[in-house]
Amino acid sequence: MASRRNPAAGDRQRYHHGDLRRDLLRVAREEILRHGAQTVSLASLARLAGVSQPAPYRHFTDRDALFEAVAAEGFEELVVTLAAAMSDRAPLDAVKAIARAYVTFGEANTEIYRLMFASRLTPEAKAGSDLDEESGKAFGMLRTAMAAVSSLTDAEDEAYLLWAQLHGLVMLKADGFINRPLWKFVELPSLLKDR
Repeated sequence: MASRRNPAAGDRQRYHHGDLRRDLLRVAREEILRHGAQTVSLASLARLAGVSQPAPYRHFTDRDALFEAVAAEGFEELVVTLAAAMSDRAPLDAVKAIARAYVTFGEANTEIYRLMFASRLTPEAKAGSDLDEESGKAFGMLRTAMAAVSSLTDAEDEAYLLWAQLHGLVMLKADGFINRPLWKFVELPSLLKDR
């Protein structure tokens, strides 16, 4: 006797999904970019990925674990973006290129950027976790670039100052206080004066 079950429903209930972790991260990123992190739940992602509600828990212990993975991927992308901007440039030009790449990344990925920088995920990341490692790489690139042009003995302080400026610009734009493209601010001589 033939089974009356719905094949599509049966497929959703089976775990043979391929790379569910990757698919959940992709769907989470899309949802965060569209609607912000506050609207994302593991149940909603399971529905969007076409799997059972418990399936995401095989890869992520909870929503924060999923968000940490999304934020770590965001930092990986930021590192690639900053590295490309720095490549084969004189030190001051590299800093300017990093600044422009940073704000461009923030503008293009506003809600992912918020998850990376405006949540407690990154500051509270476990030492040695993917999120801790990737965020450290991003700041390390800025510190390295600043060390090549810094007039201070502590390039890390200079890196924090530049980061504060860039982060402030991205957040002001994200919150609707700035309407112009941020790269225009990066081109202002005052951003990198006295270096």
